[in-house]
Amino acid sequence: MQKTFLQKMSARTIFITLITVSAIITAVVLFAHPAASEAAANPALQTAKVRTGDLIVTASGAGTVVPASQIELGFRTSGLLTELNVAIGDSVQATQVLARLEENMQAEVDFQALFSPFGVAQAEGAVAEAQIALDNASVYLMYLISPDVYYYEEKLAEAQLLVANLSADITAADSVKVEAQNKLERSENNLKAAQATYVGEYLPANFTYTWVDEETGEDVSEIIPPSPADVTLARTDVESAKAALQDAQAALDIVKAGPDALNAPLAALGTEMAKLEQARLLVESTRLTAPFDGAVTSLNAVAGQTVGTTPIMTIATTEKLLVRFYLDETDLDKVAVGNRVSFMFDAYQNQPVDGEVVIVEPSLQVVDGTPVIVVWASLPNETEFNLMSGMTVDVEVIAGESLKTLIVPVQALRELAPGSYAVFIVDANGQLVMTPVTVGLRDFANAEILSGVKVGDVVSTGTVETK
Repeated sequence: MQKTFLQKMSARTIFITLITVSAIITAVVLFAHPAASEAAANPALQTAKVRTGDLIVTASGAGTVVPASQIELGFRTSGLLTELNVAIGDSVQATQVLARLEENMQAEVDFQALFSPFGVAQAEGAVAEAQIALDNASVYLMYLISPDVYYYEEKLAEAQLLVANLSADITAADSVKVEAQNKLERSENNLKAAQATYVGEYLPANFTYTWVDEETGEDVSEIIPPSPADVTLARTDVESAKAALQDAQAALDIVKAGPDALNAPLAALGTEMAKLEQARLLVESTRLTAPFDGAVTSLNAVAGQTVGTTPIMTIATTEKLLVRFYLDETDLDKVAVGNRVSFMFDAYQNQPVDGEVVIVEPSLQVVDGTPVIVVWASLPNETEFNLMSGMTVDVEVIAGESLKTLIVPVQALRELAPGSYAVFIVDANGQLVMTPVTVGLRDFANAEILSGVKVGDVVSTGTVETK
């Protein structure tokens, strides 16, 4: 009987305990629901303090070191390579002779002969012949149109040129322009008078022809002036003679100046200048010279070999190097000529080198199927370590930086209009006060504030829901 009673007491205790626990849980739930509802109705305010810091906007890319100048050199004609003066790695200086073909020996002799006393005498003779030809052409034209007309045509041309030059000169005084215009009018009047004299006096005196009429046996006289074609041809001969004289004189000046005056292609080519250019080309086509200071980076020939016009060596600068690198097209707004660049070389870890953007190519290129911006940046002439063309380098372009400036999280910005922003400052009473601000640099996390807030201000960065 006692065991049965104990069993009954145990069951009753368990039942009472369960009822008590259930009541407690219900009370907890009833008290908890209003608090959760109130929290949901009043989300927690997220804030941040305006602080001072550094803001640097960058764009990252990768590239390689390249020479500022590089050129492949080859002869302009084929021949036997009789002289090779360099090897791979040799330093060279501008104008240094690097290699010669067999034919270069005679070409050099003929070239130098141009500047000898005999060559100078030949050039002076060419000038004299050109002057005689011009004199003869001028005399014949004067005979056809009369010396007075010839003279005043020359004076009119001079006056017209003077007026044109003064009209284009904004510094010329008005009095000078007026005098030039008066001179032009006098020249025009003098020419008209000379042309009248030509018709009334010169033609009858110089172009009257007399012959016997076969039917009547009487003498017949008639004025037969020069034809327009004759005059045009004579004028053309004068202009051609003038050009020939200028050409001969220019060639004489070069010959008198010496070989250094003939080290580049000649712009104006008449008969005499063409002779000089041909001599220069014969020398240049049979020898190779360094176009700039640098080093031989490749060599594909040996002395005694017959070579063609394909390049046989490469010259590249070694002191002035550049970095050619690529950026994603989304970074176009972050790169411009003059931007500072930080380089990190694979060969020299943790030893950054500063440079500067010098070229931003005007069109995108596709690399491995991705459009990229191609950028060139300079390297310093001197570094603590050796830099070589072909080195791999990581690049960071400094698009903008502001040191010790006011910074807020970008989440604090509220855009009022394109380019116009405000922030909500939390005042002493916990109220939000909208305040316009001027924004400077921005990155993905922070924004520079140029005006509108001060250090320590608390700004709203948005709200989050409590769950």
